[in-house]
Amino acid sequence: MSRKDLSTWAIFGVPVVVFVLSLTGLVGALLGDGVWDAVFSILLASTVIVTVWALIRRRR
Repeated sequence: MSRKDLSTWAIFGVPVVVFVLSLTGLVGALLGDGVWDAVFSILLASTVIVTVWALIRRRR
């Protein structure tokens, strides 16, 4: 696949999803209480999880 064949979604899809997950986690952690704090903390940590996964996959 050449670079000309990539669509906008193929280029920006994962960063947009990570952005939405982390923004939802941030707002939810600020507004939620109790068990919701844990749920939204996991969403907020999605940025770190995806970054570590990408670095591990890249080294293979």
